Amino acid sequence: MLNRNPRQRVFLCDIWYSKIAMEEELINIKNTALSFILEAQDRKSLEETKLQFLGRSGKLTLALKQLPKLPIEKRAAVGELANEIKRTIEEALAEKLSQVTSDSTTKRKESIDRTVPTVEPRIGHIHPISQVLSQTIEIFKSLGFQVADGPEIESDHYNFEVLNIPKYHPSRDTQQTLFLDSTGTSYSPGEMLLRTQTSNMQGRIMEKTKPPFRVLVPGKVFRYEQVDASHGFEFWQVEGFMVDKNVSMSHLFGTLDYFFKQFFGQSTKVKFVCHNFPFVEPGVEAYISCVVCRGKGCSFCKRTGWVEILGAGMIHPNVLKAVGINPNEWSGFAFGTGLSRMATLKFEMDDLRLLTTPDLRILEQF
Repeated sequence: MLNRNPRQRVFLCDIWYSKIAMEEELINIKNTALSFILEAQDRKSLEETKLQFLGRSGKLTLALKQLPKLPIEKRAAVGELANEIKRTIEEALAEKLSQVTSDSTTKRKESIDRTVPTVEPRIGHIHPISQVLSQTIEIFKSLGFQVADGPEIESDHYNFEVLNIPKYHPSRDTQQTLFLDSTGTSYSPGEMLLRTQTSNMQGRIMEKTKPPFRVLVPGKVFRYEQVDASHGFEFWQVEGFMVDKNVSMSHLFGTLDYFFKQFFGQSTKVKFVCHNFPFVEPGVEAYISCVVCRGKGCSFCKRTGWVEILGAGMIHPNVLKAVGINPNEWSGFAFGTGLSRMATLKFEMDDLRLLTTPDLRILEQF
């Protein structure tokens, strides 16, 4: 050993000092990491410390990559030291994380003022129109009626012609029709429109369905009207009609009387007054006792004790002929009412615009 050449002695000394330097570096890494962990105040700081020392590019990870440069007999001791340091850092991180989490929960609990009143969540509910529609459908279903739906964009043929309302008929003026621009289409001007009544479904259904049948048609309709407390340009209607053999006015009166009493209450009084509608003959208007004053007379019913609720009558023979049904063999009745009006009567509102307001303070009352 004493005869080794100087170059070999220098080489062995360099290896020995490299081993010592690496051990010192590992100890420094441990001490630095532990000091960072002690100073950490939250989870984010601990995560950053973990990445800085134990991550893929962390200081301890990079130091361990230097192990292959040591002699084989030295690697085990240095590797064991490195693993012990890694365990120490991981345990310190876990302990500090538990402490930080506990402190955070305690502070959060302490910051809650239990004397402050709670804010109750706003709970949704069914819109008044939907409530009225659902109840109406259920009552007529119990009488054997089926519910149908149809297009809101309609032709003049089904909206007027089939219903015994030819062009230039005076009753068209009362419906303030909204016509669609047919420029560039195959439709003639004035042929397509937004339906003014759910009666448009009478022709569509009776053309394709053999009697007997009972049908209820709810839906939106459109008219060019000035919006005020009792009018709107878009509103809901419900149309009902029945065709069978030997149907008479008494069937109509009995059906509507049953419906009104089921909807408004058994104490509701009903009366019918003769009226003219092009698509029925004879025609009537139905009135119910005022829901506000119970027939005594008030501003709501204009001191009459009665409120007009719908129009009805026996289906006109011309309507039956237009859809291919023999009026000598079959007969029927039809009626139509506004669901918006039904809602205002049921909930005793004085303004139709309340039904379309976005103000939840109003809608939540129903």
